[in-house]
Amino acid sequence: MRALILTVGLALGATASTRAAADSLDLTPVADTFVQGGAEATWDHGLADHLDVDHGPADLAYLKFDLSALPGPVTRATLTLFCGNSSSDGGTVYPVADSSWIEGTRHGETTASASGPGLKFADLDTNADGTLDAADTSPFLPDVARPLAALGSVVAGQPVTVDVTAALQGGPGLYTLAIANGSTNEATYASRESTLAAQRPRLHLELGVAVPPTTTTTTTTTTTTTATTAPAAPAPTTTTLPPPPPTANHGRFHAQPMVLTATSGPLQGQGENLTCFHKQGPRHGSMEVGRIHVSMPGDGGHHVILFRPHPGPVQWPPKNCPLTLNWDQWELIAQTQHPETDWQLPPGVAINISRRQPLLVQTHYVKGSHPKTRHAMTKTKLYPIDPATVTAHAGALFLNDRSMVVPPHTTMTEVNRCTITGEGNQAREVKLLGITGHYHFRGLGFEAYRVHTDGSLGELLYRYQGFDQPNFQQFSDPPVLHPGEGIEWRCHYQNNTDKTFTYGPDASTQEHCILFGAYYPTSTVQEAINCTHDKDAAGHDVSTVAIIPGE
Repeated sequence: MRALILTVGLALGATASTRAAADSLDLTPVADTFVQGGAEATWDHGLADHLDVDHGPADLAYLKFDLSALPGPVTRATLTLFCGNSSSDGGTVYPVADSSWIEGTRHGETTASASGPGLKFADLDTNADGTLDAADTSPFLPDVARPLAALGSVVAGQPVTVDVTAALQGGPGLYTLAIANGSTNEATYASRESTLAAQRPRLHLELGVAVPPTTTTTTTTTTTTTATTAPAAPAPTTTTLPPPPPTANHGRFHAQPMVLTATSGPLQGQGENLTCFHKQGPRHGSMEVGRIHVSMPGDGGHHVILFRPHPGPVQWPPKNCPLTLNWDQWELIAQTQHPETDWQLPPGVAINISRRQPLLVQTHYVKGSHPKTRHAMTKTKLYPIDPATVTAHAGALFLNDRSMVVPPHTTMTEVNRCTITGEGNQAREVKLLGITGHYHFRGLGFEAYRVHTDGSLGELLYRYQGFDQPNFQQFSDPPVLHPGEGIEWRCHYQNNTDKTFTYGPDASTQEHCILFGAYYPTSTVQEAINCTHDKDAAGHDVSTVAIIPGE
């Protein structure tokens, strides 16, 4: 029996030692380039000896690596770049889903580069609005929802190395990495065309050994008391086991905001700019938004509004859009009349944005004689949260007085009411997340109150004095409107002219009395409540409430 026991021991030892040590290798890109917006949006920079990363205008660097012949899986990958121009923001590295782009045959030094075949900014900016965002549909766009590594502050003459392992886990094939930043302080890196080989981009890979399916060998032996030696063993029985399943990732949720940019139009001169920009929801699935930050820089900013269409065919306005959208077709998601509005929804509450959902950003600026800048760039940032944490959805609240009249040489108050919680069996509880008022420059103040079920006036919910930059009141402890309750909103005006001002979007010749807000919970994930106060054919006040289910 001693010989049999030794044989089994040797077999187990051989099985345990089949895994070899990891390998490593260095790769240079098989293609690299950078694309630039603005005047060079149609230029091919494929043979440039450098890669620019900037945001004014936008410069994005692209590097393509061929991992088709790897002998094993990537266990660690680091990208090293040599910096040629210092910057406080060297950029962030992102994966790109499609590596079929062409490097090109131009240096990007003259207008002749426009005839080159290489990847260009215009190839990415599919809607030709001068910005790269979720409204663009190019397969070569960086996946900004999957940031791999931030290069941080970079110094000219020094290399910088970051970990990009997460981007290279799809097995053998071509991979593309893109680098973008949000700074106007340009970072520059040597490209694969650099005359100094030591400064060219380098991808260092550490590789494991491709592990075959696990094989378990069982040896069966028969013994008798009359034999002095063990009989020969029969042929081994072999069982092949599948590789272990991948381990689920239960780590913390991480995602970058979706940024929707929209320009002001020229700020110098007379008149107003009202501009509409076609945008689109996330490309890779729906998004639960827990925070919205809207910035409206520059002189003359009147508002920035983010819309989505009501169900049905989308009727897009032109870029130089009319003074107002059709409120029966477009739902307001968020807006600001202030240079900065940062809206944080309560924990567990989110605004749902569908995959590739049509979105529209409208900017309204009043021109002036001596603006500080010729143009301004607004940004609407949508910050996603983990869908698993969402317990309720927020809806948009839009209360509009279309019957208002401001006579000449008067000081007056326009009063409106709406039972937003519904009536009868359809009534429900509504919790207010935020409120703001909107009127034009004859406005002196705006107020909103609770209205009890018996029609009596409740507590003050919102108040703003003056015209410019009314605040968006966020409620840390949301007021609860009980079934059958509503809101009364009031606009105070002073008209010192000989003109009568009626409802309309033109700030110079018409007036508004509108309450924008948000509430929860909703009955559907993209619900909205619209209430319109108007006059009927007999001149009587009529309020109509519409519940928009969303898509």
